[in-house]
Amino acid sequence: MPLEFMTPDVWNGLVLGVVIIGLALAALRLYRDLSGPPRRGPDSGPKTTARRSGRARRR
Repeated sequence: MPLEFMTPDVWNGLVLGVVIIGLALAALRLYRDLSGPPRRGPDSGPKTTARRSGRARRR
């Protein structure tokens, strides 16, 4: 498989492009998470309290 076009400059450009795209997507996600009202996820229902294990607490 001929890869003569894959010079160090092309490889560095590809790596730099992937890093820039990743940083842009991370910044977009961070902006969406921090702006606006909190979103309700599937696990944000009413919280159940766990029963105490062992002996009951004395007063």
